[in-house]
Amino acid sequence: MKRFCKMAAALKLTLLAAIMTLMMAAPAFAAFNQSVLDGVILIYSGAPDSSGNMQYWRGTGFFVGEEGQNPQYIVTNCHVVEEYILAGEALGGGVLYVMFDADDQQEAYLVAYDYAKDVAILKLAQPTDKRVPLLLREAGEEELGSEVYAVGYPLAADVTVQAVTSASKGDATVTTGSIGRFLTESGTGRALIQTDAALSGGNSGGPLVDGNGAVIGISTAGSKLDQNLFYAVSSSEVQFLLDRNNIPYGLYAESGTPAALYAGIGAGAVVVLVIIVLVIGKKKKASAAAKAPEAAAAPASAADEEKKASQKTALLRSMAPQHGGMIVQLHHQPVQIGRDPATCRLVYQDGTPGVSSRHCQVYFDEQEQMFVVTDLNSTYGTFLMNGQRIAPNTPVKLPPHSSIYLGEADNTIYLEIE
Repeated sequence: MKRFCKMAAALKLTLLAAIMTLMMAAPAFAAFNQSVLDGVILIYSGAPDSSGNMQYWRGTGFFVGEEGQNPQYIVTNCHVVEEYILAGEALGGGVLYVMFDADDQQEAYLVAYDYAKDVAILKLAQPTDKRVPLLLREAGEEELGSEVYAVGYPLAADVTVQAVTSASKGDATVTTGSIGRFLTESGTGRALIQTDAALSGGNSGGPLVDGNGAVIGISTAGSKLDQNLFYAVSSSEVQFLLDRNNIPYGLYAESGTPAALYAGIGAGAVVVLVIIVLVIGKKKKASAAAKAPEAAAAPASAADEEKKASQKTALLRSMAPQHGGMIVQLHHQPVQIGRDPATCRLVYQDGTPGVSSRHCQVYFDEQEQMFVVTDLNSTYGTFLMNGQRIAPNTPVKLPPHSSIYLGEADNTIYLEIE
């Protein structure tokens, strides 16, 4: 019997070592990587119009370069500096600079651009230690549905709420979404990534990154037909332009153990586990037979149920005829609803009866598994399906599969989990 106990103990230690090795070798998947902010920059450009009056535009860019070195080159969209290219170079007097902070700016120079791909490369006179280069990575079809983050300086954020500062790296806005599709655009041949990570004017040129902080695309534009579809130029297009101009950059390398080793460790762990079960099963067989039969499977605990629920996706489903059953996913942040496309993710057409510009917002509380609806002091009110009007600026919690409507019953929204 002692021999069996020693064997079981040794096998347990072997299994524990295998599991620990697998855990240490496996790559970590985290939420938004805060270090991305260290590589993002606000871009301002200006050029005189035909009357000689200066006009200004803003956008976002990010630094590229060799990992661990002070960067000098900036990637952005071509359309961020398009007016500078067309008017500034032709008429003279154009300006192009980046903002490190509210009182810290530096002139930038245009190095190369590809109008069809909507990619441009800028350069500082000298490398800077105020930002770090971000690493590039090309995403693949197997990552459909993966969570991504768009980082930039949307003008709407500064217009909606006047912040104390608006140009530092800490002022960049981060929106969350997922990869919905990979496609090649007809006519240009450029590789695009479709996402539902919200973008607006000023976001253009900013990085679309994965959970590791690797840049997989450049935030570019939103759909004119669907306010919840947005597009990023694939990082493969960026790499092509960088290579063509001999500009150094870093690629993100997956850290961890090869798949074959994972399989070997996993198979070994299974074998060890089976042996342990057999040894311990023989030891306890006699005593187990003498005991009264245990109850069948224990009911799932509240924690188990909560875990299962947290793996589901919270959705808003508009039943308004103009939306045709449009679905908006909730990703860790409130979704505003109304007629203002600059701030709302579920957007109603101008003139929609009963809907204000910024009507209401909805948030999903994952801990309580409840939707939280807040009326944003709308003119016509936000209502529960029983006709009760929600008090303005007062959060109301609703369970999944509830409904609300904005002003009129035609503007009904279902709150679902699937």
